[in-house]
Order: sequence, then C-alpha cells, then structure tokens
Amino acid sequence: MADLTVATTIINQMGGFGKLRAMVGANGFVGDSNSVQFSFKGSRKFNKCRIILNANDTYTFELWKYNKRTLDMKKVYAIDNLYWDMLKPVFESETGLYLSL
Repeated sequence: MADLTVATTIINQMGGFGKLRAMVGANGFVGDSNSVQFSFKGSRKFNKCRIILNANDTYTFELWKYNKRTLDMKKVYAIDNLYWDMLKPVFESETGLYLSL
C-alpha cells in the first residue's frame, strides 16, 4: 500500500478535499508517494490536474485535457519549481476557476 502522506498534504495545501469538490467539482483523486492527480469541471481548456513533489522540495504543476470520446490525453500546461504557496494561485490563474470565495 502506498504512503499517501504527500498526496494528502498537497490536497490540503490546495484548500482540502471538501473545498476542491465544492468549488471545481474535483473527483477521481489518485495519489502515490510523491504526487496527486484529480479531475475537475468548469474549464474548457483543462480537466485534469497533476502535482508532483520534486527532490528539492518544490512542485511540478501540470494541467491536462482528457477527451472521453477519443481517449486522448494531452498535457496542455506545465510549470516546474513551484513552492507550496504558489499552487493555488497558479491553478486559479491558469484555469480561471477559484478555490475559495
């Protein structure tokens, strides 16, 4: 069984499971020992987010577009070397969705 401590910490830094579900319809949370991935609604450009913890204690932030009809998944946006307090603002600025009122 994988240690989900990092995945849970990343979600908490983004506002928590409840806020992500309520604000952007986040679901399908998948985590492992150094990353977390989830689907969300409300953006035409993106519908999946993946955040990876790097060895230097920064994050790689990726936004993906998944097409259910063609089963095609494309990485649309990626940025490296983000600190934990930059995750939420980058998500909000790139998707146009807000994680808090």
